[in-house]
Amino acid sequence: MSKPAVTERALVLRIAPNGESFLKIDILTPESGTFLCLKRISKAKLQTAAPDLFDTADIHLETSKQGTARFVNDYRLVHRRSSIGQSYRKLQHASDFCALIAHNGPHMADPAALYHITERTLNAFAERDVPSIVFLKAIYILLKDEGYPVRESWWPQLPDQLREAGKQLINQPTPDSVEPERLEACSQISRHLCHWLRRETDLMLPSSLNI
Repeated sequence: MSKPAVTERALVLRIAPNGESFLKIDILTPESGTFLCLKRISKAKLQTAAPDLFDTADIHLETSKQGTARFVNDYRLVHRRSSIGQSYRKLQHASDFCALIAHNGPHMADPAALYHITERTLNAFAERDVPSIVFLKAIYILLKDEGYPVRESWWPQLPDQLREAGKQLINQPTPDSVEPERLEACSQISRHLCHWLRRETDLMLPSSLNI
């Protein structure tokens, strides 16, 4: 007996082909967290939108009779963040962040909080023009929200010459533009934080993350 179908508000984290007939979609919902589902590729020209990276959508899900796969039989677009895909840097940073969420989401305790952080981060990637700062802030907030001691353990290890820039980058609203020196500091701080994450936490960074 198959499980009852449900409709959930979802963020699209990753999309990949699965054979010729299906798309493999990693999604995040406030109720169920992150999981993989399949959607049949429609060959008819329909009025409804096809799934795209970083979408918010209402997704109608059915579980197979074996209970091992979930299928999307209706996809209702709520919000599309097209501007992310129009910038290589935005696309790269947003894809890396979403891959991190897809990798680690099943082991995170509060799917509603994770959804909220991810939605805010994707909105920031779409609306702001400095994706490296959005990425740094998002990783810091995610680690802090998950209970990792970033303030107590990572921050004291950050080199003194990066501390002032780190305070401003993490605590202040993301600007629309920034001078090259601040961008370089952001890159150094992100590398330092990601190295700490690899060493001190059980989270996995995606292999695509070149940092």
